[in-house]
Amino acid sequence: MQKVVRDIGLFVVAPLAILGGLTAWMFAATAQPCSNAITQQLASPDGRFNAVVFVRSCTTAPGFSSNISILVKDGILADGPGNLFASDGHPEQLGFSLQWQSTGKDSLQLNVTSKIRGTVLHADPVWSANPNITATYQFGNTATNSGG
Repeated sequence: MQKVVRDIGLFVVAPLAILGGLTAWMFAATAQPCSNAITQQLASPDGRFNAVVFVRSCTTAPGFSSNISILVKDGILADGPGNLFASDGHPEQLGFSLQWQSTGKDSLQLNVTSKIRGTVLHADPVWSANPNITATYQFGNTATNSGG
């Protein structure tokens, strides 16, 4: 009888435990720690770029962050924080408003306003992919950063 119990343990329980552990590891390894959801988009006046406001949530940190990225027309939002701006809080709570402005022959400026100020994580005055695209930021009544 003891041999039967031992054999059941070796040939049934152990493989099931290993299979269960491997399944849990596969789900943990493939789960995305963060996700992005677009809340607003605005095409530039020349139609070559899009300003995208999105909320980013991560399983490793509580809460949301508001992000803004500039993408080329038909570009795909990367799985990461905004390439122009990021702050704590949900975009709908912060009340973002975007406005493009032509500032020269090949220059554009994105004006970002928000009704409520979250903790700003980064607010770049110039888009790193194109120095002819600048940004200004105004939260409440306080301008915090401006492009040249």
